[in-house]
Amino acid sequence: MRLEKLLPIVPKYELAMQVDVDNCWTQMQHMSEDEFRQTEFYRAWVQPKRLRDCLMMPYLKRSKIMGLVSTARHEDNGLFEAEHRVLMERISPHLRRAMAINDIVDKGRLATALYRSVIDSMLAPVLVIGLGRKLVFANEAGSALLSKGDLLQLQGGAVFERRSGRGISALEAALERAIKGDSAVGIAGIGVPLVGKDGRRAAAYVLPIAGKDLRGDLGQGYAALFVAQRGEQQPILLEVLRTIFDLTPAEARVAALVAQGESPAAIADVVGVSVHTVRTHLARCFAKTGAQDQPSLGALVNGLLPPVGV
Repeated sequence: MRLEKLLPIVPKYELAMQVDVDNCWTQMQHMSEDEFRQTEFYRAWVQPKRLRDCLMMPYLKRSKIMGLVSTARHEDNGLFEAEHRVLMERISPHLRRAMAINDIVDKGRLATALYRSVIDSMLAPVLVIGLGRKLVFANEAGSALLSKGDLLQLQGGAVFERRSGRGISALEAALERAIKGDSAVGIAGIGVPLVGKDGRRAAAYVLPIAGKDLRGDLGQGYAALFVAQRGEQQPILLEVLRTIFDLTPAEARVAALVAQGESPAAIADVVGVSVHTVRTHLARCFAKTGAQDQPSLGALVNGLLPPVGV
């Protein structure tokens, strides 16, 4: 018999809703056996199973849920005694603890699914990187970026920046620091310029994965890497710089190019002015933004835009 059909005919079931948690009661405490045998519940369920008494105890009560444990005795074993109620009440805290653990596990699964859903929906490539710069997770955009082998490359399961020179790059150095749990990676992990094979520009953001909740689940030695594709954000970036720092259009463009890793000479070629003019624009950018040099100006500019596509 289904529970929803059974409950309305269980004698004194409403007592379970009234009794406090950890308090046991038996069927025969509230009804004589003769009266009990006249009920539909007895005829439909108890008698065919040759049962006699039932011991019940609520161990959990919430606004929309109640936990109730129940056990029955065969007719050959007589009625439940006081000692049986004491034993049942002793296990109530353990049942409640098991429910709490189950809740935590369910919430953890829900949170993990939610995190993955949110990250996968981001337009920006997002990578989770572990010890040895090994790739742990990549969202759809991140997988696509790695498959191209343009801005970033995957070699032996490890993430590398595409470059022609030797030695560790600024991005890889920032990742190493973040993986070690260095929360002071700071400016070194903000807006790190990336250059593709065709000269395409992007900015990388490196964050150590810390915090007692998230790091406790993942373990030690993880970092998150976001890659912002800069081309489509240029018009927005220039307007942001002009609004926040009162830069002129020329100064804003120079600051944006610095954030992409361009040198003064390269900026002069792009903009079509002399290197001297570029340096003059840079000096004014430093004065208006408070940046001390080109790296800090680049980090400041890149930090103004979120690492997501538009």
